[in-house]
Amino acid sequence: MGWYSAVGRRAFFALSPEASHRVAGRMLSLPLPWVRIGGASTDPSLAVTLAGIPLRNPVGLAAGFDKTGAHVDALGALGFGYVVVGTFTREPRKGNPSPRIARFPRQRSMVNSMGLPNPGAEASATTLGARTAPAPVFVSIADEPRDAAVATLELLSPHAAAIELNASCPNVEWGRDGGDEAHLAELVKALADRTDRPLFVKLPPFLTDAARDGVLALARVAQDAGAAGITCSNTHPVATERLASGKGGLSGRALWPHTPKIVAAVAQATGGAFPVNACGGIFTPGDVRACLDAGATTVQVYTSFIYDGPGIVGMLTRGIVAHS
Repeated sequence: MGWYSAVGRRAFFALSPEASHRVAGRMLSLPLPWVRIGGASTDPSLAVTLAGIPLRNPVGLAAGFDKTGAHVDALGALGFGYVVVGTFTREPRKGNPSPRIARFPRQRSMVNSMGLPNPGAEASATTLGARTAPAPVFVSIADEPRDAAVATLELLSPHAAAIELNASCPNVEWGRDGGDEAHLAELVKALADRTDRPLFVKLPPFLTDAARDGVLALARVAQDAGAAGITCSNTHPVATERLASGKGGLSGRALWPHTPKIVAAVAQATGGAFPVNACGGIFTPGDVRACLDAGATTVQVYTSFIYDGPGIVGMLTRGIVAHS
């Protein structure tokens, strides 16, 4: 990551967040030596199995970076164990007004209020169908009304090794909500009945006891309804005047103190044998190890990819091997 820390990040961060993301997308479309740039370890000890899916290592790329599925070939070549694309909705969505991403470099964090911009399920299925990814592709779909979510699933599941349902209901921070639980149970069952792909449910984080009860209840509901595992956690809602909407989802290092605790709580609540993908502020091999020790099968990174560049997967995988 030396070149990126010295030159790349400075160049990208001189641009607005969305402009730098567009530049990164253009670069990923180039035939560059992505395997060498990523530098991921191929040590056999890194291999894991997630809900029956063999992975070369436990480091995945979280949803949100590749919103169209157009870059799974380059992202897979970087060395990620798997790549989550989306989140996708049934119809195209422009998302929220700009500005909708704010960086907080001192905290190595970001806040976004993107609003799930994406080309829609039909166009995304065409894009994914034209790609050959060197790593399993997981497709993130939005928590929409059942018929829309099922239609999205049916269009995209042929191009996915797994499905991740982006179910981060804001009400759970206030505690148990029977309506949320009933909705999630109905949606997970409807999706699980219509695909042979493993279905993971991505839940919000919890920072209070009341929120903890709500999130753990949703994890058990998802398990009972037929999900194959849980991804924890999504971003944490915060207010900021730097975004047009005045609020957004916090990601990055600011979330890290909570991530292993959430993983451990979810693993315990679901019986210890239910796969958990850890997500939230993971930047170092020690972070990965802490999540795995807490009960996670894999980890997902996003903000550390932005701050530390394409060599993040190499740094993490080599560090895991060195300290195993």
